[in-house]
Amino acid sequence: MTSNCFVVYDDDTKRCVVVDPGSEKSEREISFIERNGLRLDFILLTHEHTDHNWGVNALCDRFDSVRVVCSEECGRNVRKSNRSYFLFYYDDMDYQYEMRKPDQVVSRSGESLLWDGRELLFYLTPGHSKGSMCIVLDNMLFTGDTIMPFKPCFSGRDASEDDWEHSILTIEQMAFPDMLVMPGHGEPLTFVDWQREYQYY
Repeated sequence: MTSNCFVVYDDDTKRCVVVDPGSEKSEREISFIERNGLRLDFILLTHEHTDHNWGVNALCDRFDSVRVVCSEECGRNVRKSNRSYFLFYYDDMDYQYEMRKPDQVVSRSGESLLWDGRELLFYLTPGHSKGSMCIVLDNMLFTGDTIMPFKPCFSGRDASEDDWEHSILTIEQMAFPDMLVMPGHGEPLTFVDWQREYQYY
């Protein structure tokens, strides 16, 4: 599926995290991790839509020490969300995909996790979906479909433009202008550039 997946790694320690693996078999991610001798510690999910989590099971099958982290709502809704995606992409009533249960869920904004001597910060940002969450690592802001270099998308019963606008205000309180937005679709851009060009409220 045409969505962004990010592998963030440390050249010295060889530890890595994967954000939003959206391809069924995660072949490129597995190849990259093994080719570079990396240890996969976490899979981080920005939300429950299948084009952002379809590769979770393949990565977990290959790397048994990995832990899956997502918002509490994402963990609750991920199976329900998947059904409609496969009808759309596959037109196949019989296709089944059930993402494994997450190892850790985030229930409130500001929760953090220590990884490789760095702090991973999580902010709940419902709007595009109920389970949407943004992730901060160093100067990078992983936004999934909450912030993209496009007009925001609100489709499906779990989407809310009002919630999205509130979430953007939350992000504005913690983001800094040259923070690098790593979106779920499209090219990375700075937060201030997104505000200037794409902020639709």
